[in-house]
Amino acid sequence: MRKSKPHLIRLFIFGIAVALLSFIPFFAGPGLTSPEPIGKFVNGIFPSQTPTQKPYRIAFPNLSFDSPLTFTPIPNTNVLVVGQRNGIVYSFQNDDAVNGKNLLADLSEDVGIVWDGGFLGLALHPDFGQQGKNYMYVWYTSKDAQGRHYPDSFLSGFGCNLEDYWGSFLYLKRIEVDPTTYVMVPGSEFTMIKMRMYGSTHRGGGMVFGDDGFLYVATADQCAYSKPQDIVGNLDGGVLRIDVDMDVTRSHAPIRRMPEDTRFADEISGEGYFIPNDNPFLSATGDNFEEYYTLGHRNPHRMTKDRSTGTMYIGEIGENTHEEINVVSRGKNYGWPIFEGNIAGGSSQCTEMYNNMAHEHPLVAFPRTDANAIIGGFVYRGNEMPDFYGKYICADYGVGEEIWAVDTTTGEYEFLTQFSPTDIISFGEDHNGELYLLSEGDGVFLYRLTQNSGSFGEVPQLLSQTGIFQNLETLTPNDGVIPYDMTEAFWSDGALKNRWMAVPNDGTHDTPEEQIEFSENGDWKFPVGSVLVKHLELPIDENDPSVVKRLETRFVIKGDDGSYYYLVYKWNEEGTDAVLLEGSLDEQVTVTQADGSTRVQTWHYPNSPECFACHDTGGTLGPRTRYLNKDFTYDKTGINANQLVTLSYLGILDESIDDTKATQYQTHKAMDDLNATLDERARSYLDLNCAYCHRPGRSGERAQFDLRLFNTLEQTGLLTAGTNTPIGIPGEKIIVPGDASQSILYHRTNSVNTTIMMPPWLKI
Repeated sequence: MRKSKPHLIRLFIFGIAVALLSFIPFFAGPGLTSPEPIGKFVNGIFPSQTPTQKPYRIAFPNLSFDSPLTFTPIPNTNVLVVGQRNGIVYSFQNDDAVNGKNLLADLSEDVGIVWDGGFLGLALHPDFGQQGKNYMYVWYTSKDAQGRHYPDSFLSGFGCNLEDYWGSFLYLKRIEVDPTTYVMVPGSEFTMIKMRMYGSTHRGGGMVFGDDGFLYVATADQCAYSKPQDIVGNLDGGVLRIDVDMDVTRSHAPIRRMPEDTRFADEISGEGYFIPNDNPFLSATGDNFEEYYTLGHRNPHRMTKDRSTGTMYIGEIGENTHEEINVVSRGKNYGWPIFEGNIAGGSSQCTEMYNNMAHEHPLVAFPRTDANAIIGGFVYRGNEMPDFYGKYICADYGVGEEIWAVDTTTGEYEFLTQFSPTDIISFGEDHNGELYLLSEGDGVFLYRLTQNSGSFGEVPQLLSQTGIFQNLETLTPNDGVIPYDMTEAFWSDGALKNRWMAVPNDGTHDTPEEQIEFSENGDWKFPVGSVLVKHLELPIDENDPSVVKRLETRFVIKGDDGSYYYLVYKWNEEGTDAVLLEGSLDEQVTVTQADGSTRVQTWHYPNSPECFACHDTGGTLGPRTRYLNKDFTYDKTGINANQLVTLSYLGILDESIDDTKATQYQTHKAMDDLNATLDERARSYLDLNCAYCHRPGRSGERAQFDLRLFNTLEQTGLLTAGTNTPIGIPGEKIIVPGDASQSILYHRTNSVNTTIMMPPWLKI
């Protein structure tokens, strides 16, 4: 009982302090009172656009589309056909000046824009224009029996024999097209394959006619690990090769069919096509489906043909460790789920390689650090990019939006550029071999790839030349460069950080071009010409925290086209200046430990695509109301004041904020803030370090939860979200209340395995 008195006294004193402090915001005011002029791009020192010329341009500026997924030239014409995810198909002339598109077909009443589905594939008969050959072949997911686009979110995860049926189907159909008007012939739809749609993802959809005249169709595992190694019970997880001309001299009628020999009464196969006589998995007794040309595929979203050699390539979306580019070869087994990339393991406990077949290794196995969800492209055979002739061009979806050029002989790949408008979901190739980027979203343009001739030559090569600091030794900023801080820094592998922003103005922030567009809960929108800076240094002596190594200073710059670009300057060993890096770099840093021994820490300097991987939410990450709603001592005045109040007083924010109003905003809680609840600290950590990806419209929607702090726990979806990528724990879910051992969230935040750990990279 005697211990209760000091405890009560402490609480009482604390309560008085809180009561007194609660009055301070009414009188504290700003920490800086006089705006300082600074021109756009730090007085013109930095380029007004991305310093490397973007190797793509809008192709048909008078045309826009809603999530275009297929792009196909009509043989022997100058006409292109583009199919949207919603099942609406257009044709138009291949001319940059074209000002209209023609409706070829509207299948939107049938097509279901389900999760990871919709109108996924289109191929035109290679002899289109000849009598009896005016067909297009399409692959799509349907609406359910109630006419719904369902499932419209990630409702279930993956399993060995998982078959969550939602009432929808996958269709392969043949449709006749008028060769003069390029309009679908009414009533000409013919169903060739109809399969139940299972799971929440993996629909395949790559389609192409080979040089042999046969149609190749890529199917996916539909969330069931066992299917790609089962050619007896389904048509999933493989490349199907069929003869749509039904030439009896080269092919024969299918023997094994749905539903006669397997599956359900509402499924169909074997209609309107024959089986080529040289397919690799023939069975005279119908013991297996003979349509298979290859097997062992997880999600072959895009499959294309090299117009010069006839070789076909697949962009294969992986699970935990790798994204693959596979070369389609007769009778090969690409290993899923026993292999991912070149690594054995994965979900091998679920099934085994069909007939003990060998694993066909991929041409490329992108590690997860380089690619998140690969979008297969084409081998380039055009004229506009001579440096990349014969290279396979592909892209990443949902994180960095990198575009890669792959050597088809060695598998070595090089970074071409990053795509900033929206997520790339497909590629197209026109009559001349030029390549096009198809992106996600309503009202988007088509983009054409071009030669990249830019360089970093316009950018200051040294940090001392940037105009940010008047004294590099003390990191004292120049006039107009405003310091700021966050309640807690992003996870950055132990590094310490300082931050500044330069928002252009003429001495008064009184126009929209000189102000940040404020949002209480959303992203702040900076005006063109704004420059944000973060400096990182690492403590290298655990016995003396003042001993640090200056590592890098990073820049985020908003160009005059509204997009951002990113620069990294690496400090020299003396810590006197920093030099511009044009690529990523790893450095070994020696750290003295408390017992006198040393350890080596690898520090990774990111390249521009790695910066973009996290920053494509809107260019910046740190400047958010809830992160900056804290007091900060400004060296120039010595005043300790609320940052929001200060930025508002200077006019930098287009919102009037005083100390009273600042207290009404939600505020991030630091991990070591003992006055905050455990829930507040944990939710704040997840908001800061995870929500820049785990929110609607980000991370390719691969994880269906929203970790932003302003959501309630129920609104985050953490307790109901399906498991997209299992990590191999029995009974695992994103969160199992009360059981960290089965909670994926815990294991990802606690891991240092680069294929599992979250967050994955250093943040600006």
